[in-house]
Amino acid sequence: MTPDEHRSLAASYFNAAWDLIDVADRTPAQDRDMVTLALASRQHWIEAGGAAKNLAISDWQVAHTASLAGLADLALSFAHACVERVESEDLPTWLVASAHEGLARAHAAAGDRPSYEREAQRCRDLLAQVDDGDADDRALIQSQLDAIPAP
Repeated sequence: MTPDEHRSLAASYFNAAWDLIDVADRTPAQDRDMVTLALASRQHWIEAGGAAKNLAISDWQVAHTASLAGLADLALSFAHACVERVESEDLPTWLVASAHEGLARAHAAAGDRPSYEREAQRCRDLLAQVDDGDADDRALIQSQLDAIPAP
Protein backbone atom coordinates (compact mmCIF):
# COMPACT_ATOMS: atom_id res chain seq x y z
CA MET A 1 0.00 0.00 0.00
CA THR A 2 1.10 3.54 -0.63
CA PRO A 3 1.32 6.17 2.10
CA ASP A 4 -1.71 7.90 0.57
CA GLU A 5 -3.73 4.67 0.77
CA HIS A 6 -2.71 4.24 4.41
CA ARG A 7 -3.72 7.86 5.16
CA SER A 8 -7.08 7.30 3.50
CA LEU A 9 -7.72 4.16 5.54
CA ALA A 10 -6.52 5.88 8.74
CA ALA A 11 -9.03 8.68 8.24
CA SER A 12 -11.80 6.27 7.32
CA TYR A 13 -11.25 4.10 10.41
CA PHE A 14 -10.97 7.21 12.62
CA ASN A 15 -14.35 8.43 11.36
CA ALA A 16 -15.94 4.99 11.76
CA ALA A 17 -14.68 4.83 15.36
CA TRP A 18 -16.09 8.30 15.96
CA ASP A 19 -19.48 7.19 14.61
CA LEU A 20 -19.52 4.48 17.29
CA ILE A 21 -18.35 6.94 19.97
CA ASP A 22 -21.52 8.90 19.20
CA VAL A 23 -23.81 5.88 19.69
CA ALA A 24 -25.63 6.42 22.99
CA ASP A 25 -26.30 2.80 23.93
CA ARG A 26 -23.49 0.78 22.37
CA THR A 27 -23.56 -2.98 22.67
CA PRO A 28 -20.46 -4.83 23.89
CA ALA A 29 -19.80 -5.82 20.28
CA GLN A 30 -19.95 -2.17 19.21
CA ASP A 31 -17.53 -1.28 22.03
CA ARG A 32 -15.08 -3.87 20.69
CA ASP A 33 -15.53 -2.59 17.14
CA MET A 34 -15.03 1.01 18.31
CA VAL A 35 -11.70 0.18 19.99
CA THR A 36 -10.58 -1.99 17.07
CA LEU A 37 -11.33 0.79 14.58
CA ALA A 38 -9.35 3.30 16.63
CA LEU A 39 -6.41 0.88 16.78
CA ALA A 40 -6.65 0.23 13.04
CA SER A 41 -6.64 3.97 12.35
CA ARG A 42 -3.55 4.40 14.49
CA GLN A 43 -1.73 1.57 12.73
CA HIS A 44 -2.47 3.05 9.31
CA TRP A 45 -1.14 6.44 10.47
CA ILE A 46 2.06 4.66 11.48
CA GLU A 47 2.24 2.89 8.09
CA ALA A 48 1.69 6.22 6.32
CA GLY A 49 4.62 7.74 8.18
CA GLY A 50 2.24 9.78 10.29
CA ALA A 51 3.26 13.09 11.72
CA ALA A 52 3.42 13.55 15.48
CA LYS A 53 0.07 15.37 15.41
CA ASN A 54 -1.68 12.45 13.68
CA LEU A 55 -0.13 9.91 16.02
CA ALA A 56 -1.06 11.97 19.08
CA ILE A 57 -4.66 12.20 17.90
CA SER A 58 -4.65 8.46 17.22
CA ASP A 59 -3.29 7.71 20.70
CA TRP A 60 -5.99 10.01 22.11
CA GLN A 61 -8.74 8.21 20.18
CA VAL A 62 -7.57 4.77 21.31
CA ALA A 63 -7.53 6.03 24.92
CA HIS A 64 -10.96 7.62 24.48
CA THR A 65 -12.57 4.50 23.01
CA ALA A 66 -10.92 2.26 25.59
CA SER A 67 -12.20 4.52 28.38
CA LEU A 68 -15.72 4.37 26.99
CA ALA A 69 -15.48 0.57 26.68
CA GLY A 70 -14.30 0.23 30.30
CA LEU A 71 -10.79 -0.90 29.37
CA ALA A 72 -8.97 1.31 31.86
CA ASP A 73 -5.50 -0.24 31.53
CA LEU A 74 -5.53 0.17 27.75
CA ALA A 75 -6.94 3.69 28.09
CA LEU A 76 -4.25 4.72 30.55
CA SER A 77 -1.48 3.28 28.39
CA PHE A 78 -2.51 5.20 25.29
CA ALA A 79 -3.45 8.37 27.19
CA HIS A 80 0.01 8.47 28.77
CA ALA A 81 1.58 7.87 25.35
CA CYS A 82 -0.48 10.75 23.94
CA VAL A 83 0.60 13.14 26.69
CA GLU A 84 4.24 12.13 26.27
CA ARG A 85 4.02 12.70 22.51
CA VAL A 86 2.35 16.13 22.69
CA GLU A 87 4.70 17.33 25.41
CA SER A 88 7.81 16.25 23.47
CA GLU A 89 6.77 17.87 20.17
CA ASP A 90 5.93 21.42 19.14
CA LEU A 91 2.18 20.90 18.88
CA PRO A 92 -0.71 23.35 19.35
CA THR A 93 -1.91 24.09 22.86
CA TRP A 94 -5.39 22.77 22.05
CA LEU A 95 -3.85 19.38 21.26
CA VAL A 96 -1.91 19.34 24.53
CA ALA A 97 -5.17 20.20 26.34
CA SER A 98 -6.91 17.37 24.48
CA ALA A 99 -4.22 14.93 25.57
CA HIS A 100 -4.80 15.87 29.21
CA GLU A 101 -8.57 15.52 28.72
CA GLY A 102 -7.90 12.00 27.46
CA LEU A 103 -5.73 11.22 30.47
CA ALA A 104 -8.39 12.62 32.81
CA ARG A 105 -10.97 10.37 31.12
CA ALA A 106 -8.70 7.33 31.43
CA HIS A 107 -8.14 8.00 35.14
CA ALA A 108 -11.90 8.37 35.59
CA ALA A 109 -12.41 5.02 33.83
CA ALA A 110 -9.88 3.52 36.26
CA GLY A 111 -11.75 5.00 39.24
CA ASP A 112 -8.79 7.21 40.25
CA ARG A 113 -10.45 10.43 41.38
CA PRO A 114 -7.32 12.36 42.50
CA SER A 115 -5.55 11.70 39.18
CA TYR A 116 -8.73 12.50 37.25
CA GLU A 117 -9.07 15.82 39.08
CA ARG A 118 -5.38 16.68 38.53
CA GLU A 119 -5.58 16.01 34.80
CA ALA A 120 -8.94 17.74 34.41
CA GLN A 121 -7.48 20.85 36.04
CA ARG A 122 -4.41 20.64 33.79
CA CYS A 123 -6.74 20.48 30.80
CA ARG A 124 -8.72 23.52 32.01
CA ASP A 125 -5.48 25.46 32.57
CA LEU A 126 -4.33 24.67 29.04
CA LEU A 127 -7.72 25.52 27.54
CA ALA A 128 -7.42 28.97 29.10
CA GLN A 129 -4.24 29.42 27.02
CA VAL A 130 -5.77 28.38 23.68
CA ASP A 131 -5.94 31.38 21.38
CA ASP A 132 -9.14 32.56 19.75
CA GLY A 133 -8.11 31.13 16.39
CA ASP A 134 -8.64 27.68 17.90
CA ALA A 135 -11.88 28.56 19.72
CA ASP A 136 -13.80 25.68 18.09
CA ASP A 137 -11.19 23.19 19.27
CA ARG A 138 -11.28 24.73 22.75
CA ALA A 139 -15.08 24.40 22.89
CA LEU A 140 -14.98 20.78 21.70
CA ILE A 141 -12.35 19.78 24.26
CA GLN A 142 -14.25 21.59 27.02
CA SER A 143 -17.43 19.70 26.07
CA GLN A 144 -15.51 16.41 26.14
CA LEU A 145 -14.05 17.26 29.54
CA ASP A 146 -17.51 18.18 30.84
CA ALA A 147 -18.90 14.82 29.64
CA ILE A 148 -16.46 12.71 31.68
CA PRO A 149 -18.31 10.90 34.45
CA ALA A 150 -16.28 11.71 37.56
CA PRO A 151 -15.16 8.65 39.50
